[in-house]
Amino acid sequence: MPIKFLSIFILSFFSYSYCAADNFINGIAVSTGPETNSNADMDSYRLSLLWDWQQDWLQGSNWLLSGYYDLSLFYWENQLNHQDNLSAEGNGSTTGISFSPVFRIKPRQPLWNTFTPYVEIGVGATLLTHSRIVAKATTAVDLGNNFQFEDRIGLGLQLGSQQQFELGYRYIHYSNAGITSDNDGIDFQQLHLSFWF
Repeated sequence: MPIKFLSIFILSFFSYSYCAADNFINGIAVSTGPETNSNADMDSYRLSLLWDWQQDWLQGSNWLLSGYYDLSLFYWENQLNHQDNLSAEGNGSTTGISFSPVFRIKPRQPLWNTFTPYVEIGVGATLLTHSRIVAKATTAVDLGNNFQFEDRIGLGLQLGSQQQFELGYRYIHYSNAGITSDNDGIDFQQLHLSFWF
């Protein structure tokens, strides 16, 4: 588990020099955290490319309302063992890609030296390799189909002399919003580290 997260972190820094040189993206992020609401006991590992909108919708106020696009590749891995009473169906891991516009509000100036708190919210689209996940139950967690909506709410701190570093928390919910009758949904809590350039 830590080796996979470390690998994602190292790859993100290798991609930094290529992407920053061409102004292809504005930032990168790595995230990890547990699934919280089912018997699947999944951990999530995520690498994100970030594009800042460079918008200011509250000009003249003490607050900055803007946002960014988040394009992510992620991996969910089941932490169950064979002694658990596992469902007969479902996969122990899945990979996905997601794209989400994210709105963010924060004070225009840092509040504590170089620390700026923020709150963010976003809704995006996700495509998974597997929609049935093995669980500690007689039935698997059934997400209904491979297409899911990704709803998020988060908070965190930007820091550094250029506000280039970011440490935050996110609660992410995946659901097909009733497109199919099977729609168990799955939630993750994640800590993330971002670097903006």
